[in-house]
Amino acid sequence: MTTQPTFIRPIAERLVECPKLMTNGPCGGVTLKGECEVDGRLCVWAEAVTSVSSSSAIFPSAPPDWSLAEPFSVPLPAGQSARASSDTLDKDQRPWRQRGRFETLLREGRFVVTAEANPPDSASAVDYLKRVQPLIGVIDALHISDNSLASPHMCGLATAALIEQMGMETILHMTCRDRNRNMLQADLLGAAALGVKNVLCLTGDHPAIGDHPAAKPVFDLDAVSWIDTVRHLRDERTLLSGRALDEAPNVFIGGGAEPTAAPIEFRPLRLANKVASGIDFAVTQVVYDMEMLGTFMRRVCDLGLDKKIYILVSVGAMAGPAMARGMNSNTPGVVVPEDVIRRLEAAPQGRRREEGLRICVEQIQQLKEMQGVSGIDIMDIAPERYGEVVEAAGLGTRVDAAR
Repeated sequence: MTTQPTFIRPIAERLVECPKLMTNGPCGGVTLKGECEVDGRLCVWAEAVTSVSSSSAIFPSAPPDWSLAEPFSVPLPAGQSARASSDTLDKDQRPWRQRGRFETLLREGRFVVTAEANPPDSASAVDYLKRVQPLIGVIDALHISDNSLASPHMCGLATAALIEQMGMETILHMTCRDRNRNMLQADLLGAAALGVKNVLCLTGDHPAIGDHPAAKPVFDLDAVSWIDTVRHLRDERTLLSGRALDEAPNVFIGGGAEPTAAPIEFRPLRLANKVASGIDFAVTQVVYDMEMLGTFMRRVCDLGLDKKIYILVSVGAMAGPAMARGMNSNTPGVVVPEDVIRRLEAAPQGRRREEGLRICVEQIQQLKEMQGVSGIDIMDIAPERYGEVVEAAGLGTRVDAAR
């Protein structure tokens, strides 16, 4: 018999210690030791969820009411019932959204290839568009990050619109770091009007790790309440205030997943929380430890989440052992195993980038056979090398999506 998921929270006094004011579980920026990426203290959520059983999850909650003295302690509004991932429709039973290439290929059971290209540090997109234009026909959709690493770049919304005009489908990242719920909802409506079909809802990195550490973080919502908000606008055709929309943003909703971030045992339940909130697909942090990923995916499948959503795993070709050790030291939530680092070290000095590509391709081959994995997201290398990864992995001939 399945245990009814339990909604838990640490007490409000502890939650306010979280730099991102997370209200629905820990973000992905937690080391294997449970340390916060912002200040190095023990993550209050990582500490709180250690008591959660493997058959439990956190229900999605309403956005906090910051006008109250204790916004974290507010119960769900009257008439709003908590949802569990088991209550959501299976992915093949859900309504079609905009029948874009990305959604269509996933529904057809194809192994989808996406990649990420950070918007430029420029007021002109001419050179950027020249760099990504060759990816048309090589990948199925291009991720557009939202001020990646908490540092300003060209607006992701404008960048996505330019890419869509060029004829390539995008997955627009929308984070809670820099915008409150008013601006998030406004940007979502604008994105849909500009032709964006897919959005990835994320909490976002804290400004403390970016190149403007003095910037004031917003974090009015966290990833889960932001996902729930997008679902609300799309499916209920109203803003959070209850004001009706003339036309809803009929977008394909995505969320993040963290297979190698502490607390490890809780991460599949965190994904279940996002499924309950309304995601159609998930994209993991970049993964190098295939054993940890396998453990995560087995639990995800045990929970039946692979029947509810499509899951993409992020991969990357490392340039050498220094980059690998740097990621272990400086990127909480990402783990590079020692055997991978030793392989990079053993390669001749001029062949280490090639060895990194070989490791990435081997990983992709494993992912193609892993239950619950619907595709990949290529990260951490220059866009001009994405085609090299796709070709080496035998994914060079992209299929047309049935429309």
